[in-house]
Amino acid sequence: MKFDVGILATQPVPAIVRQVQLAEVLGYETAWITDSHLVCREMWLTLAACALGTTRIKLGPGVTVPHTRHFSVTASAIATLDEMAEGRVVLGIGTGGSSAETMGWSVRRVARIATLETMVDSIRRLVGGATAPFESGIEGRIAWLERPRRIRIYVAGSGPKMLRAAGRLGDGAIMYAGTAPEILRAGLRCVAEGARARGRRLVDLDLVLWTPTSIARDRALARDHVRGRVASAMRHPLPVELSAEDQAAVRRLREAYDSYQHATAASRHRELVPDRFVDLMALAGTPDEVVAQVRRVMAIPEVRRIIILPQAPGAGFLEREAILRMFAEEVIARVG
Repeated sequence: MKFDVGILATQPVPAIVRQVQLAEVLGYETAWITDSHLVCREMWLTLAACALGTTRIKLGPGVTVPHTRHFSVTASAIATLDEMAEGRVVLGIGTGGSSAETMGWSVRRVARIATLETMVDSIRRLVGGATAPFESGIEGRIAWLERPRRIRIYVAGSGPKMLRAAGRLGDGAIMYAGTAPEILRAGLRCVAEGARARGRRLVDLDLVLWTPTSIARDRALARDHVRGRVASAMRHPLPVELSAEDQAAVRRLREAYDSYQHATAASRHRELVPDRFVDLMALAGTPDEVVAQVRRVMAIPEVRRIIILPQAPGAGFLEREAILRMFAEEVIARVG
């Protein structure tokens, strides 16, 4: 099992760079920077600063979306980043949530598989040195590209349709579908269906779990810290049917969710997250509890990588650095 970190860049870029440098020292494999331009700092600038400030850790968007940038812009940006940190760049692509909602769009409106497919295929073509068809009817290319760039593309999904698309389109799949074994197995079946449609198997994909995470000696504080991120996860569909009680709780969350508080542990909507949702969706609690939760995930061998996603702190909540250190020293050291 490999461990990555996801970072919502609501703090100043120098602070984010220091956090990625810390993740590199602690042995995390990849740092994924989220793309929510009205909530977080600009992702590509942040990634460039992290590339210049590190030497080993892999870097990439986690995840960028089709509705805020044309695919040609994303292709040129990721190729430029790979020029800066060659061999250390990955590309996560998804439909997005907060980036759409802060612009007044619904997630349902932007979550179109055909748009995602066009984005993935076009970026592959462009960074590979080929042309791609533009909406104008012409074939475009990256004129400055001196040679093809091989960049692994990870497609993110939560519900059945997007998980099937991830299995069909991606070199890897990012599953934002909880930590409970029954949900993970259902999600993997969807990814496998998508992979088969392209003549592949699950073993051909790098399967990644995107996981709200918090760890502390104080169990209640750790679980409260992660509730806002769990609220975000529960807005998306899951590959299993929830009980009527849980569906009602999800509806309340969706109605109350404030996308401008998307990245903070102190979000108001976190108060609507029941303990059961924390258990389903997160790695959260004391070190011993989180070790047990990680081992539960590791019992599903198809999942090869866990991205831990700590919220940015709010008043009285945990600092991201403390979570990164404790997770590395008291979880990875015990399960690795």
